[in-house]
Amino acid sequence: MKTWKKVIIGLAILCVVAIAVYIAIDSSPSSNFLLPAEAIEYHTKEELIDLYWQNTVVLNSVKDSVLSNEGFLQELNDQKDGDAGILTDAHKDLFAAEDWRNIVSVFENLHPYMLMMERKGRPLKFYICFDDLKIDSNTKTTSLYWFPDVKEIKYHKEGSSADRIEYTHLDGNWYIVEEIYPW
Repeated sequence: MKTWKKVIIGLAILCVVAIAVYIAIDSSPSSNFLLPAEAIEYHTKEELIDLYWQNTVVLNSVKDSVLSNEGFLQELNDQKDGDAGILTDAHKDLFAAEDWRNIVSVFENLHPYMLMMERKGRPLKFYICFDDLKIDSNTKTTSLYWFPDVKEIKYHKEGSSADRIEYTHLDGNWYIVEEIYPW
């Protein structure tokens, strides 16, 4: 029964993300993806560690500009999904030119799927989603997270529908989160 609950919760999460992406793209008909789908990459933990240290300054700058951006925060509040993402240039006008160049730089250097800000009734979190890796009948996701404090790591773990989850501390509040899902 526990596996069924996880599958249903996981599918619900995927549906919400798919709808949010569709709305983001649909509401901005002239928007362009910051990275073509074929350029999105899965990264191992070791690769993400290297990418983090090579891009620490720009990652912290992007995290700060996303989490402090009033327009993007308002979008998060308006959507009522609990999270908002950047994957197209639809949000370009919300950011200063230098902040937007840094966001584009993260896409060019790390090849993520999306940059995300999450609240869900909790303190703000920032994370970067990459492509998934299919392993037999499971899916592995590896993400780069910035948690505001250790309480949010515990909350994240309790709310995850993953069969297995592992956190690797990088620096400050930055972590690599590896999750194995049963689908």
